[in-house]
Amino acid sequence: MANTQFSDTIHVLTYIAYFQGQKMTSPEIASSLETSPSLIRKIMATLKKNNLLAPTHGPTQLALARDPAEITLQDIYHTLPGTPLLLNVDQHTSQKCPVGVAMPQTLDHYYHEIQAAAEAQMAKITLQDILNDVNLHQATTPH
Repeated sequence: MANTQFSDTIHVLTYIAYFQGQKMTSPEIASSLETSPSLIRKIMATLKKNNLLAPTHGPTQLALARDPAEITLQDIYHTLPGTPLLLNVDQHTSQKCPVGVAMPQTLDHYYHEIQAAAEAQMAKITLQDILNDVNLHQATTPH
């Protein structure tokens, strides 16, 4: 099963940017993600710890710590606990098989290249880009 921490964290930040200046609660944000308010509070605590969410003056006064154009997907990705790799190599392969013994080291090499390329691309995409796409979707979708 795919890990959705990254997309959930982007979703939370985008929600806060989209509804900037309005009162927001973790149950409201949770309903947008169809998840539990406790997960939202956990994500927000991590974002505050990593200086992407501003300290609040109450539970409903949420604000980004920086302008959305200054927050990259790479910034968000690096807030994830343990910053998981996008791809993981199965290290439990047969040491008696020529393919099994070579595969972990071989794939590690390529997966590191893929990780570096993905993170370089993440550094080019901002939260403002995501917010612009959400706004465009709202403007072009019949209500």
